[in-house]
Amino acid sequence: MVTAIIMAGGKATRMGFKVEKPLIPIRGKPMIQYVYEAIQSSREVHDLVVATSKNTPLTTDFVLKYGLKVIDTPGEGYVNDLGFLINKLSNGNLKTNNRDNILLTITADLPLITGKILDEVITEYKNCGKPAMCVAVPLEFFMQYNLKPDMIMGDMVPSGLNILRRNNTQQDEDVLELRKFELALNINSPEDLISLEKYFEFKSFKQAIK
Repeated sequence: MVTAIIMAGGKATRMGFKVEKPLIPIRGKPMIQYVYEAIQSSREVHDLVVATSKNTPLTTDFVLKYGLKVIDTPGEGYVNDLGFLINKLSNGNLKTNNRDNILLTITADLPLITGKILDEVITEYKNCGKPAMCVAVPLEFFMQYNLKPDMIMGDMVPSGLNILRRNNTQQDEDVLELRKFELALNINSPEDLISLEKYFEFKSFKQAIK
């Protein structure tokens, strides 16, 4: 069994909006809801926790309406918050339905993610033989679609989707390379929102001409 953790405690400093980043409206729905619904449709994920912080109190209120488990993190950045979260889970301070201790972490700014992609990633993880996996998109893919990466590691860009074991130790990590627009488009700037709208328009056009 797999527990999904939506990382939703960061500030939207680059967005220039007053609204909390996970609640940025995309075609009438808060961005985090797209991620939540994708997790719900996954066959491999059986439990869900949302990690919020002092930066996102309204996001906490929003997800609590769905009856989701919420854990409060320091709100000091993705890496620090994830470390805090893993430590808390490892010490048994947050109960989940996860008997296999597999955690899938995903940022709240991947509105195009689907349950099908999540299941594909989890299947690859189970077959990789390592305790941790980072899902990344080739930098060349970003160049091809004129997308601006948030972080570059060599010739790869981390997608914000990772899998690891629930223990507070350093874990040997595999890297899964996927050329998927759904993983490349993290919403970190107003320009990303423009790219997202273009994607929706293109998808609607393709469906109309079928």
